[in-house]
Amino acid sequence: MGLFNILKKNKKARDKSYIKSLLDVANIDGKLDENELSQIVKIAKKFNITLEEVNEIRDNLDEIKFIPPSGYCAKVKLLEDLVKIMMSDKSIDESEIKFCKDFAYKLNIAPQMVDDLIQTLNS
Repeated sequence: MGLFNILKKNKKARDKSYIKSLLDVANIDGKLDENELSQIVKIAKKFNITLEEVNEIRDNLDEIKFIPPSGYCAKVKLLEDLVKIMMSDKSIDESEIKFCKDFAYKLNIAPQMVDDLIQTLNS
């Protein structure tokens, strides 16, 4: 397998991991709301991931390994998208906020950023 194919495969795995993370936060409250799924599909299109692929990811969440974004800006963008998904069903649950803050910590971002994003996105 050539270097280009390896890089392409790694990018696809990273993109699927990104979408998996969004699906994880959407499923925290036990249900995937239509607005949440719509937002996830919209974000997935930016990664050239189809609705069918989103559904495949959703059906195989446990099989997809988390691959963190490499740069700080990409990490903040993922966190922002997580918060957008969390807020898209118009109901913010404490478990969703905890998930996002734990996720921020995993990305080496101050958990306070979640509160800041919620406040900014509510404005």
